[in-house]
Amino acid sequence: MTVPRLVVEEVSVRFGGLAAVDRVSLAIAPGEIRGLIGPNGAGKTTLFNAVAGLVYASAGRILLDGTDITRLPPHRRAHAGVRRSFQSVQLLGRLNVLENVLLGLHQSMARGMLASAADVLLRARREALAQTAAMQTLDYLGIADLALRPVAALSFAQQRYVEIARALAPRPRLLMLDEPAAGLSPAEVARMDGLLRQLRNEGMSILLVEHVLSLVFEVSDSISVLNNGRLISGGTPQAVAADPAVQAAYLGDEYNALT
Repeated sequence: MTVPRLVVEEVSVRFGGLAAVDRVSLAIAPGEIRGLIGPNGAGKTTLFNAVAGLVYASAGRILLDGTDITRLPPHRRAHAGVRRSFQSVQLLGRLNVLENVLLGLHQSMARGMLASAADVLLRARREALAQTAAMQTLDYLGIADLALRPVAALSFAQQRYVEIARALAPRPRLLMLDEPAAGLSPAEVARMDGLLRQLRNEGMSILLVEHVLSLVFEVSDSISVLNNGRLISGGTPQAVAADPAVQAAYLGDEYNALT
């Protein structure tokens, strides 16, 4: 039996007396896109941050390829292969595109560089390999021509792809995307659709939080729906779209457009 790439097992996150996430469970297989949707305030971002380690679960477990990462800090989870993007683009405007992507490789390089601090040649080789990996990722995303441009001079859509490149460069086991289509034009959303399908076809596991429902329902293999911190539905896009609880809590008039 294949071990799930990610398991969220009865996870709760509490802030004082408020249960932002209440006993939520889901699993993502290798090469699966799992959509995570729900109305504003449903707990999506909190659950997303709990998987990434920006907040800690008050109860339950989080497993990556069968290993418990529930108590690992964010940098340890990143080193283990969990990488994420942010809803609001988090790039360093004073650096160019290549330098921003290299930041995503820092965690995977850090231990090796410290271990070889006395060996200048080996350290230079590691840095060259990182440059190669970063450029290969930019080329994969079709933005290699932007490598030396400052990110502050890029369009919003281009910045989105730079942030995804930073997350992809270390070849993560789990890619977490927080509203990657927010603010994109229909043509750019279609391009994002193609990228997600390509990553999935190459075996990437993706947790996708997104309000552009057409994208979520088109690319996801499975969808989990949160409302008031609780899981109210889960399954194939078709089953979720037809669930009366989901229609009442979230989809409303968008249901007909998705079926």
